[in-house]
Amino acid sequence: MLLPALLAGFCLVFAARAEHASGEREALTPHYRIVLQIGPAEAMYTPTEARLRHPDVGEIMLGGRLSAEIGGLGHEPAGGPVPDERHLELHVVSRATGKVVAEAHVTIAIAGPDKRWNSVPVARMYGIEAGPDDLHYGNNVRLPPGAYSVRASVNGERAGFSVTLE
Repeated sequence: MLLPALLAGFCLVFAARAEHASGEREALTPHYRIVLQIGPAEAMYTPTEARLRHPDVGEIMLGGRLSAEIGGLGHEPAGGPVPDERHLELHVVSRATGKVVAEAHVTIAIAGPDKRWNSVPVARMYGIEAGPDDLHYGNNVRLPPGAYSVRASVNGERAGFSVTLE
């Protein structure tokens, strides 16, 4: 399937795209299977914070940066949750080995209804409930309902996704 014309100028290397029942989007590049998931915002903790607090849910952040819209690790911003905040995850699997790529150079950008591209600060993390096998890249981002295009680059290989959020 071809990418939307909106992404045509981005010189994408793209072998396939599929939508899974859970709302995931998948792209194949020459070396990676890249799966995009967007769900509810998650509390994010450093490994030290997680050892001290023993949270049951959320994300353990192994490296990278938190979104500026987040008040702090494992905390809601002062004044409560950010409206329309969601958790964007990019799972990267080697096509050659079938294993999660744990140390990739990942960039993510999103364009919404206004068609302006914004970079997402990328953190490397895993879900507390799923454990280290859930290693992925992403962040909490503010995404009001609407149609979005997402650009991802993994070690220089690019993929694009189209999603509509309610």
